[in-house]
Amino acid sequence: MDELASHCDFDLGRAARDSSWITLQPEHPFMVLAGESSGGVFLAYGDGEVERRPVLYVTSEGQAGCIATNLTELIAMMLALPYWRDLLKFSEGGNLKEMRQAARFSEQDYVDEYAEFSAARKRILDTLPVPVIADPVKLLHDCVRATDCSVVAEDGWPYESLFHHFKSSDNPDWT
Repeated sequence: MDELASHCDFDLGRAARDSSWITLQPEHPFMVLAGESSGGVFLAYGDGEVERRPVLYVTSEGQAGCIATNLTELIAMMLALPYWRDLLKFSEGGNLKEMRQAARFSEQDYVDEYAEFSAARKRILDTLPVPVIADPVKLLHDCVRATDCSVVAEDGWPYESLFHHFKSSDNPDWT
């Protein structure tokens, strides 16, 4: 769906054809669902139907973590928090309160910069049966915190957590 690619950076066309570079620890079967513009990928991992598996986000910069318990939840979270990456970046190492603060600033930035997102979100919700998540910030926080596997680089080093150590006060545009 083009709307997910252009507005959520979840591009089915960017799903890696070669996933030989991905090694999960502990080992789990996985399937690359989509890619994103900076080279990261979204994987469904574990057993069972693909759309019911947890979703791992793997960045091209060496971070990885579970961001949703299934594909439907992932899409719902992306529609509720199109700036979810900023919440992880400004999470102060996984602090939920700090993520909520970053969400307040990010929401305003996103509304100002991407005015067309609201209409795109409505079109996606009219097309896909996606539930509304009561507390998407907490969902993202809890999923990343509960990550049960990681990616191991070809040199044997494990990828880092998706939580970064920045605080919202570290962004000079957020006051």
